[in-house]
Amino acid sequence: MCQSMMRLQAEAKNIRLAAQIAPDAGEINADRRAVQQILINLVSNAIKFTPDGGKVVVGAKRVGSRLHFWVSDTGIGIAEEDFVNLGKPFMQIQNDYTRRFEGTGLGLSLVKGLVALHDGTMSIESMPGEGTTVTISLPVNGPRGRSDKSDGVLAIPALKTKGHAKGDRNGSLRKTA
Repeated sequence: MCQSMMRLQAEAKNIRLAAQIAPDAGEINADRRAVQQILINLVSNAIKFTPDGGKVVVGAKRVGSRLHFWVSDTGIGIAEEDFVNLGKPFMQIQNDYTRRFEGTGLGLSLVKGLVALHDGTMSIESMPGEGTTVTISLPVNGPRGRSDKSDGVLAIPALKTKGHAKGDRNGSLRKTA
């Protein structure tokens, strides 16, 4: 359901949705609903803030005992002065482009909280006018010290996409939440 929902949202704006899932990404011991919610929020934001005809890439790779996954877009990007408000509940960056979209301002706040519950990290790289990459890193074996670690093992499937992504972009800013 998540993939079809994201695909429809992307097609409505003629945005190319691509995947870069490493063959060895494997599985992760995590709350399936939480990881799906993280991805839904990140991909929805990427599509929302990417102009028509742009591109959104979802990627995943295993790095040691962690799974890194990211959502990268060719959207409007984030100005350095706006990083201070990212991830705060009910806060949205205000500019001429973002005022066109409704939202509660809870998406990144929710992502930040779900990532923290999994002993994960979130970093954001962005360049205004070029796009944004949000990277999440979660321990493959689940969070430490929790008896109710997860509702099972989550396999990272390849997304069905129309295009193929070549490489990934990095912005000039890097902040870790």
